[in-house]
Amino acid sequence: MLDHAVSNLRPRLSSIGPSKTLLVCLLMSLSIAACDRGPAGDSTGAVTQPQRPTETVGGTAGTQAPSTAPPDTGAGAGTAAPIPVVAAAAEDVDGPPPIELQPALLDFGILPPAVVREGSVRLVNKGSRELEILTVQPSCKCTTIEDISGQKIPVGGSIELKATMKAQSAPGKKTAEIKILVDGYSQVIPLQLKQEVSLPVRISPAYMNVVKGQPTTGRIVVESIDKQPFTICAVGGKTPNLIGFDPSKDAPRSQYLLDWNFERDFAPGEAKRYWLIETDRADCPLVDIFVRHETTVVLPRGPAPTEYRHTFGRQEQGATYDFVLELSKMERDEKIVAAASSSSAAKVELVGSEVEGDITRVSLRVVPTAEALGLTWVPFTVYTSAGRQAEQAVWGQYVPKGHSGCYGH
Repeated sequence: MLDHAVSNLRPRLSSIGPSKTLLVCLLMSLSIAACDRGPAGDSTGAVTQPQRPTETVGGTAGTQAPSTAPPDTGAGAGTAAPIPVVAAAAEDVDGPPPIELQPALLDFGILPPAVVREGSVRLVNKGSRELEILTVQPSCKCTTIEDISGQKIPVGGSIELKATMKAQSAPGKKTAEIKILVDGYSQVIPLQLKQEVSLPVRISPAYMNVVKGQPTTGRIVVESIDKQPFTICAVGGKTPNLIGFDPSKDAPRSQYLLDWNFERDFAPGEAKRYWLIETDRADCPLVDIFVRHETTVVLPRGPAPTEYRHTFGRQEQGATYDFVLELSKMERDEKIVAAASSSSAAKVELVGSEVEGDITRVSLRVVPTAEALGLTWVPFTVYTSAGRQAEQAVWGQYVPKGHSGCYGH
């Protein structure tokens, strides 16, 4: 990727001198390297988990500071390294160029999981001479940009920079950055991007951090984004512990306060990577909470998944479901040869695979047994021709045919 980008810039790099060439190449290489930095499975950039908001439900209010340790959601947990100080060429201005970003922050808002959203920002020349863009680099693979290298901005004029940002699969907040380098200036312009991934029913915070040394109790706000009332049918297949709400006499609300206790709500050794909330909303029957615990966060020993959240949602009894598992860190000529499930409720079949750049896309199919009903967790393994394997899980809920509303099992 770096070699290709530099080859496109080579005619112009030869005219800007060795110091500027060094800065351009270093900027590009660090931006690319930042995409691969972080825990295993991370290839999408920095994730910023939400702060715990003031929780107010039915007259009950409380706040709880989030853990200082960020969760490993398996997607986008790395943080881009800062650009180090590099000696500028003698003719460079030691400072940022006089460009104003409109808007200063590219906010993609609340997005459903795994969708792509496009935005744009104008670069306005506030200086006294024409400015030329040398290069523009995103901090992570989740962001793609329009190439504006070589474009010139007249005094008082502007150009548009278009960018797209792909939402991660797991709920939570995420930030990224685009670095803009202008000819004649030693400092880059950082353009900040942010988004929040959420289902129609939002949870805050989007995870439970119960690793050793962290509290094993807490509260989570569960609310509908559209502010419409809904019912929480069950949590983890059990009756929910809701603060300030009695389902026998209180009408459904648009916001609830859920009390959780790790030792009470999870049997020893049975915690799964996601804790599932069932609702009566047709567009959001299941809401998942990432459980960060020593038993739920397992680093890959073979090919690394780019995402860890795989769900078939709610399906009618007996229905099959197709999905894609993306793997990185595959060896040269290594192929996916088989898939198998360790669940008695469903099997996972290999449909096919294809290579796109450094990512192998594995097509899989969940085939449940005729008796499978309720919340279903399906651990599975894919095997490669090199004798390596990747272990994952897919989950969801099976209900009787024609069923709607709460199922509760």
